[in-house]
Amino acid sequence: MSYQVLARKYRPRSFVQFVGQESTCRILINALESQRIHHAYLFTGTRGVGKTSLARLLAKCLNCQTKITAEPCEQCSACQTINALRFTDLIEVDAASRTKVEDTRDLLADVQYAPNQGRYKIYLIDEVHMLSSHSFNALLKTLEEPPSHVIFLLATTDPQRLPATILSRCLQFHLKALSVTQISHHLETILKNEAVPYELSALQILAEASRGSLRDALSLLDQAIAYTNQRITEQDIKTLLGNVTTTDITKLLEALILKDTVKLWTIVEQLHEQAVDFLQVIDAFLTHLHHIALTQVLATEITKGNETTQQLAQQLSPEDTQLYYQIALLSRRDLPFTPTARLGFEMMLLRILAFKPVNNNEPLASSEKTCSSSSEIFSETVHLEKNNRSTDSSLAQTTEKTANWITLVKQLNLTGITYTLAYQCLLQDYVDNHVTLLLDPKQTALHTPKQEEKLAQALSDHFGKPTTLSIKLGDTNLLTPARQEQLQKTQQLQQITENLHSDTTLQAIMKTFDAKLQPETIQLLDEN
Repeated sequence: MSYQVLARKYRPRSFVQFVGQESTCRILINALESQRIHHAYLFTGTRGVGKTSLARLLAKCLNCQTKITAEPCEQCSACQTINALRFTDLIEVDAASRTKVEDTRDLLADVQYAPNQGRYKIYLIDEVHMLSSHSFNALLKTLEEPPSHVIFLLATTDPQRLPATILSRCLQFHLKALSVTQISHHLETILKNEAVPYELSALQILAEASRGSLRDALSLLDQAIAYTNQRITEQDIKTLLGNVTTTDITKLLEALILKDTVKLWTIVEQLHEQAVDFLQVIDAFLTHLHHIALTQVLATEITKGNETTQQLAQQLSPEDTQLYYQIALLSRRDLPFTPTARLGFEMMLLRILAFKPVNNNEPLASSEKTCSSSSEIFSETVHLEKNNRSTDSSLAQTTEKTANWITLVKQLNLTGITYTLAYQCLLQDYVDNHVTLLLDPKQTALHTPKQEEKLAQALSDHFGKPTTLSIKLGDTNLLTPARQEQLQKTQQLQQITENLHSDTTLQAIMKTFDAKLQPETIQLLDEN
């Protein structure tokens, strides 16, 4: 007898044999036992969770020669021919290969005729979302008012693509993706039946690799049995799947923490020689960072028996952990768009080496050193209180400098164009409750009577007494707050560029990849 693959050999033939779909099975069992039969069922869910198997089982329950039952006898000709896929009244169609409206019309041409063998004529349409809009229209009328002997069983992985008119005429059941534990336990049961030795940790890896699909897990298990020569071990499964080991990820993190680029690229080369899937490497990297983050927050609950995670959690700051995780997560998203998976993975490591979280207690950092110019903002400010009743001459003296005008503007709580107007002016004088401002001649469009009135009112509210205002045009070199801010940003950019050019790590990276620094791409943090 020829070999039968595990996915077919262990296809569930009763509700009891279904794994992870208890709620759906319960509904169908109760409906069958109470004879509440609907004319159309829609099974949705990801690949390999049992949509088609459940549809075939329902067809068997409805056509078992004993009666309509939730427990088919498996002995009658109807049960046996359905199991053998030879039941003439079960018409299975793959909609992906029959999308045209003509195919749908041909399919429904015999819908009025009574079944030949069974109680019901059942149409099982797999991947029904692949039908064209015209095909859905052809199906709709029959689906709305089918003959009493016809039942439609539809299956799809993408129910969003089905018209609402189709969805509204079906009983919809969503089959859940299986958990790693459910799949692992099922694989263990199968291996015991097949008398194949195994390691539980190996089954865990297979279950994780299947991503919720039991059929994928059984296909991988078939492949693993052939690869390992009838003994399933963790190391063989990792080699088969190209999985990265925990030790490799630990070494990667240690090299990143130490910024040991030689060791880091040695590890990358080793991973490449092992033909690992770099997407899985990033997934493992993210998982380890997740464990480290949990360890840093819930040390006593998480780190028992895991000394490596404890050590890494102590070496990495929580800020570094979050930064590594975010960079890795974005790199995983962008990996399909990189020329090669290895290149995308290497760029992830380079980003981690290049960036460092900003400490709120320190100036903005660039590589190892901070850019001192980013904190060299005017520190000479004067606090102008609303109840301050100092003389006009002393007030004028304290408000002569640009830094003080910047402080005053921020205290006025201005918004919109009024704030922009004030920011483009420079305080010239304050005498006898009258403020005189000089406006940048390039910004005359901002000066309107309405905006001047708003600014005067804000000054009056701030000083606690009526204050008049006049705005004059200044010269072209007027050092307004806006112009001063632009000069500061230019100085910061120059300083950061110089620091980057002198950074040895960055220079090594640029030399390795024949890269050039583009100062125009540097973004400064908003000081506000």
